[in-house]
Amino acid sequence: MLSHHGGKALGLVFVWLMIVAANNAALAQQSTPPASSLPAAQEIKSCLNNLRGAECLDQLFGEALKQHSTLELMQLIQRLEKEDPEIRRDCHPVVHAIGRETYRIKGNIHESFAACDQTCHSGCYHGSVERFLRGENLYAQVGKHPSTAELKQKAALACDPELPVRLRFQCLHGLGHALMFFSRYQLLSSLQACDGLPEDWSRSSCYGGVFMENVFNSTPESRDLSPTDYHYPCNKLAAQYRIECYVMQTSRMTEMGLGTERIFEECDRAGEYRRQCLLSVGRDLSNDVRLSNSLATAQKCQLVSGDSRLACMQGVVYALIDNTWDGRYALPFCATFTQPSDQNDCVQLSVEYLTETFAKSPAEIAGECAKHLPQPARCAELAAR
Repeated sequence: MLSHHGGKALGLVFVWLMIVAANNAALAQQSTPPASSLPAAQEIKSCLNNLRGAECLDQLFGEALKQHSTLELMQLIQRLEKEDPEIRRDCHPVVHAIGRETYRIKGNIHESFAACDQTCHSGCYHGSVERFLRGENLYAQVGKHPSTAELKQKAALACDPELPVRLRFQCLHGLGHALMFFSRYQLLSSLQACDGLPEDWSRSSCYGGVFMENVFNSTPESRDLSPTDYHYPCNKLAAQYRIECYVMQTSRMTEMGLGTERIFEECDRAGEYRRQCLLSVGRDLSNDVRLSNSLATAQKCQLVSGDSRLACMQGVVYALIDNTWDGRYALPFCATFTQPSDQNDCVQLSVEYLTETFAKSPAEIAGECAKHLPQPARCAELAAR
């Protein structure tokens, strides 16, 4: 391991999570953090609109963590995202900051992961890995330019291969974000650092974090993007990077002013990466579902047919499940499709993802079906297979 905290630090994550999850669940039911000393919604949104947004959020939550636990801050964000659509839309970078500050206090990965949870696409885990890689002097590191060899060495040691899939992915994805910081936003150097990981899945998970950071970086001037080319940088990169690049590229197309129909047309121009581009459309549309626009989102996926519709649907439900690790958003979304065949496909995608990635049992998924669907029988049947 890279850290001086010990070579087995990440290997303890799962044990810690099992112990802490039970304590967290009990505490969540017993108490609500006092509002008086917690950041207000307007303070958080002010940071999000700040040119130095990440640093602003770190300072805000660093102060809050002097009096409150990471769990209490997660509860705060969960409450605020229900009340405020802006925070619901942008909560991922918010919980990144909570993760960075949690790592600063805990000083190691396993305690930081134990304190975090999956709120807002698991941003707390990602932020912890950012701080782990970049060290205490977080913002000063941006001005330094380590070699590609050094970045590869750090990347190869960052995430324990024994972690459960859902947690290892969070570590690797967070690593990709952190490599962009650490390389001074050099896209190719960051991707080449991910190449130091031992197998395809790990490398791809790391690439995804790199590309997300490139698109959503809080300092736009440092991004490697084109003002006119809807497919850049994907169309200029080596083949091994293009899949994960296109899984993020439609966010850039939206930023460039394209609507959903035009983005579908651009995905048709992505050649062999068309499906990844369509998954990206669905991921982007998932934000509308969380803003209570499930029907409108389903209608947008219905603008295309066949495997294109299925890919759009998959992008939506995977992103929704990634956000919460359950079916609270994905399953009601599936019910809004007008065709029973589409509803069935959507539910099946959701059930498979909950089973394979999040290790949910048939009984647990059946409970999700009953809780979130007006007609849960087919969903429970799929879970039992």
